[in-house]
Amino acid sequence: MYLYIYDTFLNQKKYFNLLNRIENRLADLEIKGKICRLNILKNMKEVIEDGIKQGVETIVAVGNDLTFSKIVNIIAELNITLGMIPVTASKIAQILGVPEGEKACDTLAQRLTQKIDLGKINQQYFIDSATINNPNVVLNFEKFQISPVAKDALVSICNLGFLTANQSIYKQRLSNPTDGLLEAVIAPLKNKFLMKKLDRQSIFPFKKITIASKGEPVTITIDQQAVFKTPVEVTVSPKKLKVIVGNKRLF
Repeated sequence: MYLYIYDTFLNQKKYFNLLNRIENRLADLEIKGKICRLNILKNMKEVIEDGIKQGVETIVAVGNDLTFSKIVNIIAELNITLGMIPVTASKIAQILGVPEGEKACDTLAQRLTQKIDLGKINQQYFIDSATINNPNVVLNFEKFQISPVAKDALVSICNLGFLTANQSIYKQRLSNPTDGLLEAVIAPLKNKFLMKKLDRQSIFPFKKITIASKGEPVTITIDQQAVFKTPVEVTVSPKKLKVIVGNKRLF
């Protein structure tokens, strides 16, 4: 049984025609299911829990990367398959090989699944990355520790892949979300030679680290939603999430 969760921004009229095409395509492919349109009165966690009680085994995030990542943290401990229908440009969908709009329905119908790793900070899971826009951090690995040198450094803890300054995926350093590792990426945020810098020595694979700060606690943002303050512990949870992927996935 499928549960399609529509994010709140899809209540705007400009998405009506697209959603209508998506629903028609799902009907053609015979993978219709219950549709839940989120609003200020509908809590995502409660909607998912109710759906699971009713026998839902596959949840499909209809929206964007934030929609998907919110659901990830809710179902990470559950035996649920997660799919995606992106209606805007999506880094996660690109890496999973899922096309935008109604074309994503065909990917869902193929039902090609993959178990992927998740990152975890304290008790919060994340699928994509944790970012720190502050150079005053210390990453403590098992046998060594590192800190950014550049004053404008960006520190990213990546599970899927690193975004360049223009928000494109840096494919030469794409993380593999099935290898049981996360990657700490340190890069100068405003340096036009970012790609060359990454090619040198700014990526550190790991299974577990602690992140501290030099002085006052610094802010860590995970998957564009949850915010933590240092110190924190970051670990990888191998093969934690079952997702629907496409033939053109990037891992």
